[in-house]
Amino acid sequence: MKPSLTPLLQPRYRRRDALLLLAATALAGCATRDTPPRRLYALTGTPPLPADAKPGKDGRAWVLASQVALPELLDRDELLVAEGSAGLRPWPEARWAEPLRDALPRVLAEDLWRLRQPYPVTLGAKAQADDGVESLRLVVQVDEWLARPEGAGLVLSLRARWRWAPLHAPAGTALPPAGAAELALPCSAQADALADAYRRSVLLLAARIVAAS
Repeated sequence: MKPSLTPLLQPRYRRRDALLLLAATALAGCATRDTPPRRLYALTGTPPLPADAKPGKDGRAWVLASQVALPELLDRDELLVAEGSAGLRPWPEARWAEPLRDALPRVLAEDLWRLRQPYPVTLGAKAQADDGVESLRLVVQVDEWLARPEGAGLVLSLRARWRWAPLHAPAGTALPPAGAAELALPCSAQADALADAYRRSVLLLAARIVAAS
């Protein structure tokens, strides 16, 4: 049988337990106040089309490859900023809500379609051979997509290449030339502004691809 505390010791232990509980509650409150809430960002929104956007001359259906090659450093949920000559710094408590490898092809296809209307653009699916529409596959590779400090703000750099392949098209069909783009988008040193620059860079890349077709 467990011995009971004497009446003189019981109030002392109760005061000790109360003080420990109060201290733990205070520490938990400090941790909550000192830790900023995590914010999620995505390639969302519909930026206005560039005023100088050109419709291109290719009227065939385009099928964007479902995978856009990205640098391995973008296989993470943090928003990254270059630091020094070779360093990378994740933006505090800012995260991508969706992997860029999943979001980029979908958003790029949407922007290509907006720029090319009424000519069709689809993602991943091959055009049916009996639909009578000549179609081309578009393959895109991103070599750099990273922000760097500049002055009091940031500059997001996007370097990308693209090439074409026939899908439902006659043998020896003429293809648009392969191309490349280097874009630089300045923005303020804020996570909201950086995420918006990422979204706008996709639209500008789509405009370059369409104009070169």
